[in-house]
Amino acid sequence: MISFGKILFFPVLFLLSLVYKILFFLDRRLKTKRTLPSAVTISVGNFSVGGTGKTPFTLHLAKLLHSNFPNIPIVILSRGYGSSGKGIRRVTENSPPLEIGDEPLLLKKNLSFAEVYVGSNRYESYLKFRSENKIPDNQKVFVLLDDGFQHHALNRDLDLVLLDCTKLSKMEFVLPLGLLRESYTSVSRANFLVASKFSEEYEGLLSKWIKKYRPSQTLRFRFSPQKLIPLSSAGSEISVKDLSGKSVFCFAGLGNPGSFYSSLKDQNPSQLKTRSYPDHYSYTKEDLTQISEKSSGQDYIICTEKDGVKISSLIGTDKNFYKWFYLRLETALENESELIRSVRSFL
Repeated sequence: MISFGKILFFPVLFLLSLVYKILFFLDRRLKTKRTLPSAVTISVGNFSVGGTGKTPFTLHLAKLLHSNFPNIPIVILSRGYGSSGKGIRRVTENSPPLEIGDEPLLLKKNLSFAEVYVGSNRYESYLKFRSENKIPDNQKVFVLLDDGFQHHALNRDLDLVLLDCTKLSKMEFVLPLGLLRESYTSVSRANFLVASKFSEEYEGLLSKWIKKYRPSQTLRFRFSPQKLIPLSSAGSEISVKDLSGKSVFCFAGLGNPGSFYSSLKDQNPSQLKTRSYPDHYSYTKEDLTQISEKSSGQDYIICTEKDGVKISSLIGTDKNFYKWFYLRLETALENESELIRSVRSFL
């Protein structure tokens, strides 16, 4: 759906989209690509701006690689979008989210076996990772390029690109007219299309998309609510089933929060109120006060895990936030063996 403003300025935005496509094409063609030494480089990216489920998929992929190849180190290289820090930063579980970004911190908190580095120059970030962790020169490493599909500076062994199944029925345009970074025809560069947020209701639309754009291989990636984790360190986990018949206030700073809200609605709460913030939003204590006021009388206040890593540092052990939780997802990837077979061919 195009907004009224975009309809009004359609001719200008259309021309700007053409200019964007040309500049993007030239950058991809002319930029000198470098190869990370002693690495199996796997790019995880998407077609559009935000909200495709890239972070949950990266978590799933890292765990899948670790379970199948436990002796091979894993490092995730991120730009740290929205972070305020400078230079190359090694992410720890206690890193300030504002300095390294919410997604890198979420990844590290869930992947104790992996390293996460943030920096604009991913080649230099990789070299620093090998140096700081004393990785022998001949030791192979799995490198996951976070948001790497449009990153043209590095060669990769595998390109994985995510498609948001919840948007298949919508007409999409390239920036700035729409939210696509590049057209869907670019799936020809990918080794695997990951159909993210998949459920059977999207099978018909997905089949049509696959028939039209012909990706090399398709993996269906599913989300389902697992449990609620307290934001206050003084709280306790609860089951999502406990939401049935309860009143819920939920909020999210995501590019596309619709599936998050729907997953909570599916738990049959007696009432569900929502509040959306911009993607990668940096919450303040004033925001938490406003949320508390808007959710007065609600049984539960729930956010996403990406929001949770930022908010938990503001809450600490404050018992006044006993109703505040973030939703942890359970993920499943169909035909994982096909992906593992492709990865194994590079070892």
